Amino acid sequence: MGKRSRSSGTGTTRTTRALATGLTAVIIGAGVACGSGDQNSGGSQEANGAVTLTWSMWASGTEDRNAWQKVADEVHAENPKIRIKLDTSPFTDYFTKLGTRLAGGSAPCIVSMQSLRTGGYTDGMLPLGDLIAKNKLDIGSFNQSIIEGLASGGKQYALPYDFGSLVVTYNKDMFKAAGIPEPKVGWSMAEFEAAAKKLTRNGKYGFVAYPVDLYMFPMLLSRTGAEPVGEDGKLALTGKTMGTAFDWYSGLSAKERVAPKVPGVDNTFPDTQFLNGNAAMSVNGPWSVLSLKGQAKFGVGLATIPAGPDGTKTFSAGSGFGISSSCKYPDQAFQAIRTMTSAKVLGELGAEGRAFPARTAVQDQWYKNAFPGAQEVIDAANKSATPFKTTNNWDQVTKLLAQYGVQAFNGQESGESALEQVQQQAGTG
Repeated sequence: MGKRSRSSGTGTTRTTRALATGLTAVIIGAGVACGSGDQNSGGSQEANGAVTLTWSMWASGTEDRNAWQKVADEVHAENPKIRIKLDTSPFTDYFTKLGTRLAGGSAPCIVSMQSLRTGGYTDGMLPLGDLIAKNKLDIGSFNQSIIEGLASGGKQYALPYDFGSLVVTYNKDMFKAAGIPEPKVGWSMAEFEAAAKKLTRNGKYGFVAYPVDLYMFPMLLSRTGAEPVGEDGKLALTGKTMGTAFDWYSGLSAKERVAPKVPGVDNTFPDTQFLNGNAAMSVNGPWSVLSLKGQAKFGVGLATIPAGPDGTKTFSAGSGFGISSSCKYPDQAFQAIRTMTSAKVLGELGAEGRAFPARTAVQDQWYKNAFPGAQEVIDAANKSATPFKTTNNWDQVTKLLAQYGVQAFNGQESGESALEQVQQQAGTG
């Protein structure tokens, strides 16, 4: 997913969203081949058969990198003849470099992938079906929505390490100061709007809105049922339902003034506004929640996406690890990924708040470190979630949404016009 907090699902840095995902956000950085072997293989092999494999992962700083290095070390501890060379890059650079490396056959052996972007990079990735069967890996122990999210065209391209359904995070202190009851599971859009208006005072705002996938589309989905991609798999931003929903969402800033103006394209904006106490509510994923809790100087609460006419709805997304088609050591790479997505490793990541585990059996490790009420909200969100479906050119779509959406949020352009320009430039995907 996966900018903000520790990552996801969705590919996020410590204070900004991946999607992620933090989602989130999760992304493939440009790997640098290691060792003395073929520089296009993403790895090298020694005379005794031991291999060193490059693994590309996003990281926002030393803390993130150290956490992922621990995962790499786990691989070597379990498989002494496999060493992992960790290569990291910022979320913002990740996909820009990815296409070039995959197309040129110089990608790392192990690549990190976000569910929203899987379909756009499968030409340079190895389908995992044969390796899953060969190693008799039971993928039924993973949450099936993220298994589907990391597949494309009926083929599995990555094994998941995290997933999550989008929820609302809120500032408990601001709610208390405004005399507003904290939101309950299943609260309505009317309750959300009333709270946002009452919380907007003294230079502070009730909500922070931002025009890009994981921030925006769960709110639009719940309010009107609008989805950015049609049943035919094509981009669908210009329909009446989507236009109505986007006008409402951008209007929270441009018209209602319950959300701050967006100064420009900045994926860190929502989390920065929330953590600084400038906005009382924001959309986020479970991959970021424990990190936000640790950073915030106020009480953080969780709520479901507010319910529209057809009840509460949200999207789910996540991330995982795949193998580049140029990797010369796919068997060893698969063994590494098997360890990286094991119950042991995912339980540790969950306990640290770095990922909401994709393996259902160890999700309790995340809940143990969450705050009261978190499990009720996450469970409810998961029940109401739809896997976030995207087009193969989704990275381009998100950039265009941010570019033209900012203008709509600031009242410089109509919401309908902004979406038309995104659709026209991105095509159907």
